[in-house]
Amino acid sequence: MNRQLAKAVVAAFREPEVEPDRCGFAHFDEPDWMSITEWLHTSGLALYFLARAKALGIEDAIPAKTLHCLEANYAENSVRTADLFSEFVKINMEFQRAKLTYANLKGFSLAPSACADFACRYQHDLDFLVARRDAERCRQAVERHGYRLAAKFGDTWEFRAGPAEPLSMRDLYKAKAQRSLEAHLVSEAEQNEMERSGNRLSRLQLQLWNGFEFPALSECDKLASQGLHLFKHFQTEWTRTAWMLEYATAIRSHEGDLSFWKNSVDAVVASPESAIGIGLATLITSRAFGVHPPDGFIACTVDMMPRQVRLWANRYQNDVVYVERPGSKLYLLLKDSLLADQPAWRLQKRKKLFPLRLPPRDSGELQHGGILPRAKLLHARLTFIWARLRFHVTAGFHYWIEAARWKRVVADLRS
Repeated sequence: MNRQLAKAVVAAFREPEVEPDRCGFAHFDEPDWMSITEWLHTSGLALYFLARAKALGIEDAIPAKTLHCLEANYAENSVRTADLFSEFVKINMEFQRAKLTYANLKGFSLAPSACADFACRYQHDLDFLVARRDAERCRQAVERHGYRLAAKFGDTWEFRAGPAEPLSMRDLYKAKAQRSLEAHLVSEAEQNEMERSGNRLSRLQLQLWNGFEFPALSECDKLASQGLHLFKHFQTEWTRTAWMLEYATAIRSHEGDLSFWKNSVDAVVASPESAIGIGLATLITSRAFGVHPPDGFIACTVDMMPRQVRLWANRYQNDVVYVERPGSKLYLLLKDSLLADQPAWRLQKRKKLFPLRLPPRDSGELQHGGILPRAKLLHARLTFIWARLRFHVTAGFHYWIEAARWKRVVADLRS
């Protein structure tokens, strides 16, 4: 991948842009653009960049073939997004009929502060925050709508409907037959917090988008959730760069809103355990996309980060922003900085470096369709397993080299 071109793409989103610099793209040719194609799409920036290039009037800096493909992708994604919004409305109405206490998370609830045109956004599922007491009624509601419970991960219940399909870059933006939905149950800790000072569900707002009204998090809770969502993914192999762009867009949209930032600071102070995560997300996003949250917000988030976590950001932020899927294992160094004193983490780390189990499979993925669709799914799974094996070997080797360097850097920091 031509990382210099990838950096130019990210730089195009920085504000303000009084006179767009075509020269920033002029010396890149079609092979350079082809080299970043997969990153551009998997990062989620492709269609956002198309819209940004048109807003800046620099479409002519993009090779004609690449521009044509992006415009075709935008048309496909517009259809897919309309289909997903229709499903979004149906599920919300089902939840309201069931009288659930819930809020929409991420996705369409990010409008308009983090995303103004959802045809630019790559979204493949729907997310909801649901009160624990309503968990069973939530399951019944989505099952009435044709979904089945596919997996449970802690407080997250994942549901799917329709036949599984192999994923491909060619069909990335096309409407899918399979639908996905995640219900995030309010944690025990947050449930207890509600009894003392309220929680996200007690602060929800009614939001209107595209003519439909639905419950969503408060604006302050949305921003915090975006930051913590990024932090969660920083602790995994790969983070979608578009999530950082959306976080930056949300920060910009509240520029000058003193009341919003005061409430945001108060929320972080009331939940100090969130400060490091929001701080790391804010630091990396600010540097990548050139946003500047108020000093008070920086003081209670970024400035609260341990020195070693900040050092990790300083050293590896570009790997987070520009890494190609499936990612890297450098996040383990961040986890070391956060969990070094926990014996359980050392055991878990060994499993993360080279897992001995096969990736989990949806129990229903081979139950739909005839022999040919099932054979395609089996082939896709075997291809995926081989790709994961190759990733664990190459990323693990890179990790061990970098871990030795990191150890020396940390020792110098402590001396």
